[in-house]
Amino acid sequence: MVRSIRTKVIISMMSLVILSGMFLGYVNYMDSEKLAIDIIKRNNKAELENINEYYFEKLIFDMEYIVNIWANNQEIINYTKTDDKLYVRSIPEDFINIYEKWLGLTESMKNVTWLYYALEEDGSIYIAPVDETMPLDYDARSRDWYKGTVDKHGEIFWTEPYIDAGNSGKLLQTVSKAVYKDNELRGVIGLDIELEKFTEIIEGLSYSKQSNIFLLNEKLEVLASNENASENLSIYAKKAVSGEQELFTLDKIQYVSTYVPISINNWKLVALTQTNLNEELNLIRDRILTIVLLTIIIGILMSLILSRNLLKPLRSLILTTEKVSDGDFKVRSTVTSNDEFSVLSMSFNSMLDDIENLLTQRDENYIKTVTVLANAIEASDEYTRGHCDRVGEIALKIADKLNLTAEQKSNLRFACILHDVGKIGISDRILNKPAKLTENEYEIIKKHPEIGFDIIKEIDFLEEPAKIMLQHHERIDGKGYPYGLKDKDIRIEAKILAVADTYDSISSARVYRERVFTNDEIKKELLNSIGSQLDKELVIALLDIIKEF
Repeated sequence: MVRSIRTKVIISMMSLVILSGMFLGYVNYMDSEKLAIDIIKRNNKAELENINEYYFEKLIFDMEYIVNIWANNQEIINYTKTDDKLYVRSIPEDFINIYEKWLGLTESMKNVTWLYYALEEDGSIYIAPVDETMPLDYDARSRDWYKGTVDKHGEIFWTEPYIDAGNSGKLLQTVSKAVYKDNELRGVIGLDIELEKFTEIIEGLSYSKQSNIFLLNEKLEVLASNENASENLSIYAKKAVSGEQELFTLDKIQYVSTYVPISINNWKLVALTQTNLNEELNLIRDRILTIVLLTIIIGILMSLILSRNLLKPLRSLILTTEKVSDGDFKVRSTVTSNDEFSVLSMSFNSMLDDIENLLTQRDENYIKTVTVLANAIEASDEYTRGHCDRVGEIALKIADKLNLTAEQKSNLRFACILHDVGKIGISDRILNKPAKLTENEYEIIKKHPEIGFDIIKEIDFLEEPAKIMLQHHERIDGKGYPYGLKDKDIRIEAKILAVADTYDSISSARVYRERVFTNDEIKKELLNSIGSQLDKELVIALLDIIKEF
């Protein structure tokens, strides 16, 4: 009597409960990890915001304040040159008073490298302190920092870092503002900061001892960082800004990345902080692992004792179904249990018997049909009789070496039998001509793949073989026909057919050739065709097969 599978369903539900408990434990652990990462990120962000506010934003405010004060200074606004001399390395007498004030300011403020006034009138620049290495033909009006400032129309302008025009070789950043009198541009007030100042700020932070800090510009180029920051870490700093990776491991060390924006040209301050995340999660992990371990032990015991009879027939049916899906209709289910699975197995096997018989009959009819058609074509040429059979035999051996699927080999077999079917539309006079073909005759011969394709393309079971047949005269170098396809655009089955067709052509008697090639000549011909006409891997496979003859 067939027993009910209700008990087996109950056992399955119990197993599902166990797996659900394991899954929930894992989810809770992952949530805990995410929570810990979020806490680290929030702390890091708060620290970066403090650094930005008390160091970078303060520096920015101080520099902009100086530029604002002097751009609005009445002495500067009302200043007019009294001579025609271009000033670059010197200061005119009527500007000495302001120059001395600026000199004192640059000496007292370590962040300011140069403070200067560039005149719109002639491009002169009054620099404090004077830089004796400045080019004598220097025209401030032609410089990017000057043009950028003018384009701001009275607003503060920050440049990207650039190399000093003098001989100092320093990387500078300019903060500047245009000077106007009665809406007329008079010049530009600017001050220079050495980019190294930003590195000094980062190095001076106690936070930098536990974190790798990077200052990035809008293009994600590193402008400054602490000394212990490696080039590999700078890659992750850029990824942090783009949101690609917040948690990563480098050289077995875990890092959490955080960044905050800076009010200069869309710059970013990035921190990559080492974290002992695993240690912080040890307690939670141990508890969850204990629960999961107990659940697994219980689950294993239940599975071994109660579900053995459930899994075995089900697994057998699944494996059989998978093999049938792969095209193996000879496989049969071996379920012997005395329940519904046994009934299902017998019905399944009976269905497979019927399918296999039908497929066998279908394939035999297909083969007979296309073989008759191929033989009818070959009958008109005593030299090519048996050609399709020989090509098919060689092609399938190559396909076996390349581990093609059963479906691919079936399509290849049909394509081999029918590959010359298009010659039915070519005159026998041309096909059997012993002399060299004329150019016009050769063009007619080249049409036979398309003719053959048009003949069989509408037949459903020959749809794929028709496509293979259409490409069997294409070449690796793209000089074949009918479409001039190149290597990767040609189907693997068509490449195999081309190799087998070429081999049979050069190893058999032909009306247009006085003698049959020797084995050495055949090998040489095949090797010479590699990379131009034929695929290298397939030619090598064919040569291995020939050795086995």
